[in-house]
Amino acid sequence: MDKQLLVQVERLRGKMIAAATKNNILHQEVLHLSQSLDELILRVQVEKRAKAARRKKS
Repeated sequence: MDKQLLVQVERLRGKMIAAATKNNILHQEVLHLSQSLDELILRVQVEKRAKAARRKKS
């Protein structure tokens, strides 16, 4: 799995938490960051499954 992608997830999560603390969880910035985080997490999961599938074939 791409470690860079995991670093991006953690960085984005931190930004989202900071924005939620500063504003509230329904603030537009928080919602946007949450959606972006969801997309990154999905990418991580897809990569993880693809890697597992490649291992099974080997």
